[in-house]
Amino acid sequence: MEESEKIEAYYTAEHRFKDGIALLRNLAGKTIATETFKWHTPTYTVGGKNVFWISRFKNHFSIGFFNGVSLSDPDGLLETAQPGKTKAMRHWKFKSATDIDEKTVLIYMREAIENQEKELK
Repeated sequence: MEESEKIEAYYTAEHRFKDGIALLRNLAGKTIATETFKWHTPTYTVGGKNVFWISRFKNHFSIGFFNGVSLSDPDGLLETAQPGKTKAMRHWKFKSATDIDEKTVLIYMREAIENQEKELK
């Protein structure tokens, strides 16, 4: 299966969070990030470097940031992706599409991209 087919299959599969991840994808499309597919999930890159990903789970869906520790996160919306395992990754969990504040999510996406372009570590 081609990468583009994997991405489409991920977003079109019947799942309780189908609308939520579609909305996150739409927001990602408003950035300069390139959509790819890694680790069984849509991943967004800039200059070949991983910036963020969109995932669905049994009880929530999320947007994750590979270098989330560098995001300003003024409202404390981000959680450590894997406590004790990762130092930089952060993610923002949602329970429904109505939980998504589109303006704020787009701000986080764009800040993550800017940080990648600045090569913040």
